[in-house]
Amino acid sequence: MTAPRRRRSDPGSSRALRSLPHQYLYAVLGASLGLASPIGAFTLRFWLADPLLRLAWARTELDYNFIFYAYMGIGTVLAFVAFGYALGLRSESLKIGNRMLSARVDELHLKSVTDALSGAYTYGYLHEVLELEVQRTLTRKTPVSILIIDIDEFKRVNDGHGHLFGDRVIRETAETISAHVRSGDILGRYGGDEFVVVMPGADHATALTIAERVRAGIAKNGYRTTASIGVATFDGAVHETPGELLNRADMNLYQAKRDGRNRVRDRSDAPLPAARRHNSPRRKEDS
Repeated sequence: MTAPRRRRSDPGSSRALRSLPHQYLYAVLGASLGLASPIGAFTLRFWLADPLLRLAWARTELDYNFIFYAYMGIGTVLAFVAFGYALGLRSESLKIGNRMLSARVDELHLKSVTDALSGAYTYGYLHEVLELEVQRTLTRKTPVSILIIDIDEFKRVNDGHGHLFGDRVIRETAETISAHVRSGDILGRYGGDEFVVVMPGADHATALTIAERVRAGIAKNGYRTTASIGVATFDGAVHETPGELLNRADMNLYQAKRDGRNRVRDRSDAPLPAARRHNSPRRKEDS
């Protein structure tokens, strides 16, 4: 990701000034306002003086009233600096509080869209992302591909080693998938032992290559588990809803299961069972 270019109207000195703590920034502003008080008073009196005698008036005014102007300048500068510093402390406190609140909101949002066990995104968030990507494909004609990844015979893993080990397999599988997909791909947990990867901009060939890489990575992760993967690509040539795209990938996943598991399939020879034609997450124990 490249760093954003600096705007010409936003020089580095201006940004450095804004990054200064508010108590110092406001104090400097207060000093400027305080200094303007005696200067303003002298300038106003100079303007009201007789135009022919202004220079003489200025010399006389400074000779007789210099202490007055100095006292006014020092007093107003100190008063405005103190007021600006106190106001800046309050403003800086609010700025830090808002920053912490924003960070907390971001953290809570991330937790709300992240599966606690696997660390992948939740189904609801994943479906929102898929809807946006399908819409982008329809408008910009850039492809989007999805992978549905199912851990083979996960029920046997749970029954043979216990649910704690099964949870560990889920976590390790999610980490393996994340390590083998592209940085811009979105991984979500589809339910139970299934994961979905949304791949913006990936054509069919790219999706197949990455799916095979993911499959091989899971087979080598040390837990003696394998995964079947269904691949589907939407290029915008015909209208298709996110649910239909998911169902097509699901059909290809079932084809991989029928062909013996631990395979990647991008087409199916049989229709999807009626029980699978829905758009909500599910937990399966018979795959």
